[in-house]
Amino acid sequence: MTIATIQEFAARSPKTPVDVLVKLSTDEDHYVREAVAENPNTPVDVLVKLSTDKHWYVRRVVAENPHTPVDVLVKLSTDEDNDVRWTIAKNTNTPVNVLVNLSTDEDYDVRLAVEKNPKIY
Repeated sequence: MTIATIQEFAARSPKTPVDVLVKLSTDEDHYVREAVAENPNTPVDVLVKLSTDKHWYVRRVVAENPHTPVDVLVKLSTDEDNDVRWTIAKNTNTPVNVLVNLSTDEDYDVRLAVEKNPKIY
């Protein structure tokens, strides 16, 4: 195992202490930051910070986390990356008005995800 793999494993573990997750959220390896964003115990303030990560995949995982605040979901709904917007369109915590906006997104998959979101009905 490499150090990055160990860090990634620790970041994914629900048993990892919050202070360690906070530290791992600034790791240079985007796979580690992604794992932190996926962890259900990651503090909201860390999710907020990771929502502006330079790597689209980290932002996409933040968009998937059920603890991500609504205002962050709203902001991510205009992300330049269509995979991030697609994830927002699938998220049942996304406000209806945001889903309505995404229903006219330039990306077909984003529009389809809105159509399949149970919140839209």
